[in-house]
Amino acid sequence: MAHIHITLLGAQSYPVYLGILDQQPDGVILVHSATTRSEAMRIKQVIQVSAQLLEFDPVNIKQIFHQLKTNFKQLSTDDLYSINISGGTKLWSIAFYEYFREQANARLLYVDQNNYICNLKTLDKYLSDVPLETDVVFRLNGTSAESYTLLQEYTVEDTACMERIKELRKYSYDGFKGLSMPNSTQWNTIRNKPKGEWKSEWGTVSWDKPSAKLEVRLLNKKRIPKEIVLQSPHVFNLFFHTGWFEYEVARLFAGWKHAKEIRLNVKFPYSADKNPKNEIDIIVNTGNRLLFVECKTQISTITDIDKFRTAVKNYGGMACKAIFITEAPMKATAKEKCEDSGILSFSLQDSFGSLSVAEQLYFKLEHELFEINKK
Repeated sequence: MAHIHITLLGAQSYPVYLGILDQQPDGVILVHSATTRSEAMRIKQVIQVSAQLLEFDPVNIKQIFHQLKTNFKQLSTDDLYSINISGGTKLWSIAFYEYFREQANARLLYVDQNNYICNLKTLDKYLSDVPLETDVVFRLNGTSAESYTLLQEYTVEDTACMERIKELRKYSYDGFKGLSMPNSTQWNTIRNKPKGEWKSEWGTVSWDKPSAKLEVRLLNKKRIPKEIVLQSPHVFNLFFHTGWFEYEVARLFAGWKHAKEIRLNVKFPYSADKNPKNEIDIIVNTGNRLLFVECKTQISTITDIDKFRTAVKNYGGMACKAIFITEAPMKATAKEKCEDSGILSFSLQDSFGSLSVAEQLYFKLEHELFEINKK
């Protein structure tokens, strides 16, 4: 007896992929439209089982039933068929359900957004134990991570360095911003030279990459200097471009029970036809979905939210979630923009009763990710 899995492909590829891995069939039929053929090809390349592509008309109901009868009229009664109707057009879902619901050797399935598998005949429901692989999600969306750093690669020296950077920042917020946020030309020099120094009106930064060391001379508004030596394995990531804040946020996620993997500074290959932002600050794998995290001490312009939303869609697809985390409280307009864009928002300076910052963050995430629309 062979097990054939038939799955309808729509805007989201991951429920299709999850259904295939969960059912462990001997063969797969990927039902797609002309516009989703590329997604079907990507799934075929990712799965480890023989797959056949079958194109259906997306909206012509007469044609859909004609294609159903033409392609599936001679199903073997000795074989088992599982049909995942989660994806595709609504007419596909209705037509495939009606066609297969009376067949004894056919199992009709639906995968919800929390990765529960529903048997539409028996009305049984269970949580799939298929592990979510971060890189597979990227490949299903037609991209890949060029580079990233796992949170566990950071050390106690990095943590101590982060705390010293935060203290330095308090000495002169304007000066620290002036030294730690070099423009693109200055940043290219810093990235490409093993040793060097650059100056601004707020002081100087000398770097020595072989020693993983920065020597900082920072001026405050009264032009009084403060000199400090920073040294740790990731000192460059921590000091420049608010990397210290990204690390601080990542460490908050480390205590969350749903965080299975945490990646920082996830860079994607640049593509001119996609959003120019090709780096995501943090990506958290929760075991059944990806959470994209954007970190900023404060939101300067509303377009920051637009860029993040586009990047999430391009690299994570529709099934992932996103949150914008700031140090300073968000303005009402920024919160509203996040909500309109389907992005969660959180500030480290918000306060809700006796809960710690970490507890507040976990509560918000668990409510929004696992309770909203719970079936």
